Amino acid sequence: MSKLRPHEPWTPYAFLLPALLILGVFVIFAFVQVAYLSLTRVDLFGDGSLMSRAEWVGLENYRRVLGGERFWWTLGNSMIYLVVTPAIMVVSLAAAMTVHSGLRGTGPWLRALLFLPVVTPTIVAAVAWRVLFREEDGLINGWLGSIGLGPVPWLTGWPWVLLTAMVVTLWKGFGYYMMIFLAGLMSVPRELEEAAGIDGAGRWGVFRHVTLPSLRPVLVLVLIISSIGALKVFDELWVVARGAPTESKTVVPLIYDTAFDGGSFGAACAIGVCLFVVLLAFSVVNLRLGKEED
Repeated sequence: MSKLRPHEPWTPYAFLLPALLILGVFVIFAFVQVAYLSLTRVDLFGDGSLMSRAEWVGLENYRRVLGGERFWWTLGNSMIYLVVTPAIMVVSLAAAMTVHSGLRGTGPWLRALLFLPVVTPTIVAAVAWRVLFREEDGLINGWLGSIGLGPVPWLTGWPWVLLTAMVVTLWKGFGYYMMIFLAGLMSVPRELEEAAGIDGAGRWGVFRHVTLPSLRPVLVLVLIISSIGALKVFDELWVVARGAPTESKTVVPLIYDTAFDGGSFGAACAIGVCLFVVLLAFSVVNLRLGKEED
């Protein structure tokens, strides 16, 4: 068998070609198409292809979207939803350290149990949590009523709807980020932690001065992924906030409402492009902050 010669300039590109083709077709081409449709007026349910029915209107959709209150209100809700990100990071890291500790009772079964919510369909999880948070006869309001509090409009009132959806997002996603943190913890040299312990550092000191700095690249990765996930949240809010007013939704449910309920597919594409710009700016800032800390 002939050996690969990595010094040849085309070799790395040949390995990247399949991924670049998939990225080009399903991401770049799709985005260019959405960007074009955001400058058109198009009937979503007409005859023929979507592109052939598109009528050029220039920046009219952007003027409507950015000049209205709904986009800015839902964008503000999306920013509030970012509160779930630090909660996910803390819970995921705590779970990963528990599994990694090697204590009795923290074997593979615990790892599998904590990962179970990740493989549970989001719709199923959201429906189950919706039953718990139901305002009339839900378990949470029942417990609050027993201690003289509530009832709380978990499913209809702002900002309770966002809080309820955040609980679902946290429960559903922390197992995934736990596995990322677990991989990071396994790469931390045991010798450094043992040396810090010999020097007199307690568990908190070892964690603060050795473990946490070693996990900085993983922390930045989890921060970026979970933040983007929070800004793009749809399933949880779609089920939990079903029937709730726009004031209780974020940007992605607004895109769905604008396209399929409002029939303004061009305006929905314009909102999508605006959200893309926000996500891109957010990711760049996070990457720069992570690089400066390094």
